[in-house]
Amino acid sequence: MRLAILGAGEMGATHAGAYARLGKKEHVEIAAIVSRSATKARALAERVNAPWFTDPQKILRDDSIDAIDVTVPSDLHRKFVVAALGRGKHVFCETPIALTLPDADAMIDAARANRRIFMVAQLMRFVADYQRAHDEATSGKLGKPRVVVARRLSRPYWSPKRPRPFRVYGEPIVEFSIHDLGVANWILGRPQSVVAQGLSGSSGVTEHALVAVGYRGGTAFIEGSTMMPPGFPFTTALRVQCEAGVFDHVTQFTGGRIPKTQSVRYTERGPENVPVRGHDPYAEECRHFVRTLLKKADPKLLSPEADRDALRIALAARESIRKGREVQLSA
Repeated sequence: MRLAILGAGEMGATHAGAYARLGKKEHVEIAAIVSRSATKARALAERVNAPWFTDPQKILRDDSIDAIDVTVPSDLHRKFVVAALGRGKHVFCETPIALTLPDADAMIDAARANRRIFMVAQLMRFVADYQRAHDEATSGKLGKPRVVVARRLSRPYWSPKRPRPFRVYGEPIVEFSIHDLGVANWILGRPQSVVAQGLSGSSGVTEHALVAVGYRGGTAFIEGSTMMPPGFPFTTALRVQCEAGVFDHVTQFTGGRIPKTQSVRYTERGPENVPVRGHDPYAEECRHFVRTLLKKADPKLLSPEADRDALRIALAARESIRKGREVQLSA
């Protein structure tokens, strides 16, 4: 299978490395690296031994290329995803799927019309401890899941020297919190209502938000912050409260190569540490896309509809913060 990567930034490089390691084992050939920056395209292409281009049409018109991995900024996703699908190529796209629901719908419709596989890189579904939390919650061993509490706390990932154009990448509540909103849906199902509060920072957009999402028989509370002070470690946490037990997980990136993680199961027997064998979630999501194209994996795990649902909550949360009211979601 010949696959091209559109975008040579941090995520493009991460995905390229993953495909290069898959190599012959999964019958993957990196057909090209494409970036508007010739310097970035050339540097990444040399790392993975692939040709490079600055013109996306080179890969869109190449009928020998089976799939395209789209890692360009979010506001460009629709343009390139729809074009690639229209040329008969399968597509793997970074999250968020888009910055608006009409753009997301246009991509989903294009995949259906062209009968191509379109998947979105919902990373948390391949983070080992989150996979374990999902399995614990949905297996029935702890009873029905009722409450999901997730946190994602970070210092600003922009600065005066490196500003973040939110109209291109999405505000933090979309770009940052969408990961945990997607996890809540993964465990609790289709969302029904959203109410949120937040604080704006010097960027002029909401940088710290607490989002409550209502489900049929359950609730999720999602805290996302990019306002943490210097020295605060990037932290993610997930707690799933079920009828007969709780699964609790915390990860802190304290500066070393390996983050500090802990997962604990609480039942009537008391607390029990749950050892989870880690792996590279970026490599695993890329591998899943490849195996799906080879008819060895299920595309539903990374369906674009699932990421659209997470985007729908993020946009509703932004509306709730601006208007100070609960937002009902259509079925």
